Amino acid sequence: MTRGSGIFIAATSAALIASGGAFAQAWPSRTINLVLPYAAGGPTDAVTRILGQKLGESLGQTVVVENVPGANTMVGTERVARANADGHTLLVASVTTLSINPFLYKAIRYKVTDFAPVSMMVKTPFTMTINKNLPPQTLQEFITYAKTRPGQVFHGMNPGRGNTNELLGEMLNLAADIKTVPVPYKGLGAALTAVIAGEIQYMFDSINTTVGAVKAGTVRVLAHTGDRRSPALPDVPTFAEAGFPGMTANFWYGVVAPAATPRPVIERLNAAIIAAFRADDVRARIEGVGLTSDAGSPEAFTAIYQRDAEVWGGVIKRLGLQLDI
Repeated sequence: MTRGSGIFIAATSAALIASGGAFAQAWPSRTINLVLPYAAGGPTDAVTRILGQKLGESLGQTVVVENVPGANTMVGTERVARANADGHTLLVASVTTLSINPFLYKAIRYKVTDFAPVSMMVKTPFTMTINKNLPPQTLQEFITYAKTRPGQVFHGMNPGRGNTNELLGEMLNLAADIKTVPVPYKGLGAALTAVIAGEIQYMFDSINTTVGAVKAGTVRVLAHTGDRRSPALPDVPTFAEAGFPGMTANFWYGVVAPAATPRPVIERLNAAIIAAFRADDVRARIEGVGLTSDAGSPEAFTAIYQRDAEVWGGVIKRLGLQLDI
């Protein structure tokens, strides 16, 4: 490389950095669409709307939460993958979107590399919730109970294959060498009702939707999949504590942008998201329903969904589960 070409490259790089910084200062110049690939209602929707309000206040532009459900989050995800990379269209991506779907579907129409990670939002572990009248009082006792009843112990799940509650049941089957049978319901609310009534023995669900039933005394929780005990259920051990570290997994969601979004915009968004989840009022609201803020750097977010891809992808591969869209 000649001295003249080196000067040219350095000058060009400086100009690009400067233009990116100028773009970030001008951004946002209009309404930001925060696409949520889930239906309205429920904790994911509620937390996203809290974040949208906080982002609007800090960025000085309206943030519209747009619910685009369908195809196990893929409808809304595909829309954002094709959107202009100008920081005005963002996606709330979950563990389903980034760590499960790419292994589950044969002809998925987006790639994880279509997105630039911005920040994790919140996470919640999954509880193993059982009928309160079952004899087992611990996870190990439940495993012994199930081993003496192969094919006679049932766990509830959402309709459709490959959802997290089905996969967790199969993950437990593989880890503990038992055979419990998944039973689909119209939704997890219906599955929980079936557990309470004794129609099925257990189910996996996120801790934030289990807490109410536990406090009401209608179910018991033997363990949860978090990496540490939850303040919402401090007496419940993690699976790792109970001898199954391979069952550490959370349901989480965070913000991503189209892949070519300028880095200065990503950094400004990241700072705004972290500030939003550090606000005392936000922390109180999410922790009250069993959620934990995990907002951090784009690199930390990347590490989480790559690790979880190994966990969920591993069980999907072992089951040989492949679905058509």
